[in-house]
Amino acid sequence: MRPILRFLLPATAAAALACGQSSAPEPETPGEQPQQQTDPCAPRGHIHREPTGDWCHCDRGYLASEQGLSCQQDPNYVPRTGFDFDDNGKHACWHVTHGPFGTVTAALERQPRVDAFHTYYTVRLRPEGGQYVGTFNFKGYATGDFVVYLSDASVPVSVREAERLVEPLATAPIPPDVCTGLVHMVGYELTNQVQYTVTFGPTSRPEVGLVIEHLE
Repeated sequence: MRPILRFLLPATAAAALACGQSSAPEPETPGEQPQQQTDPCAPRGHIHREPTGDWCHCDRGYLASEQGLSCQQDPNYVPRTGFDFDDNGKHACWHVTHGPFGTVTAALERQPRVDAFHTYYTVRLRPEGGQYVGTFNFKGYATGDFVVYLSDASVPVSVREAERLVEPLATAPIPPDVCTGLVHMVGYELTNQVQYTVTFGPTSRPEVGLVIEHLE
């Protein structure tokens, strides 16, 4: 009987493994996040989970439903045909001379804010790979059109909501008779209370002048 037992035991164990009965569940890696649930606001938007409650950030042309978390078509939406830079930077240029002023320095361990109202920022970038880069926080304080005004048109700028790139709606030079402190404009459509990151570079410039304004 012993030789038979020695033969049967491995076979029994193999059968149990094949049925998934003998393998214990793998322990979770510390800090591992549970699998994400399906986004109820998709495919016409995405969910924001806030301490005050979840809400849908819907795509252009859609509205958050009043019943539950979903995005529905906006019956009053009129597709855009362009972007109006309003006064072509005249108000932003006023802040270059009169302030208020702020200075922020890019760092790896944190992302300084550049969302104070009507403020001219000197944005200091950090060296990386022989050039300069920097990422900063901007929290939308209204819904609508915003303009990023820059002192140097050669400095690349991008705006992201988490990992999603927010595409610019238009770019244009600031007319030289408006001012010389700011020379370039990039237009975006942003949403109130949404956290964005603004990234500059890579560029040969160690710093850039910046104003971000909401076009009311």
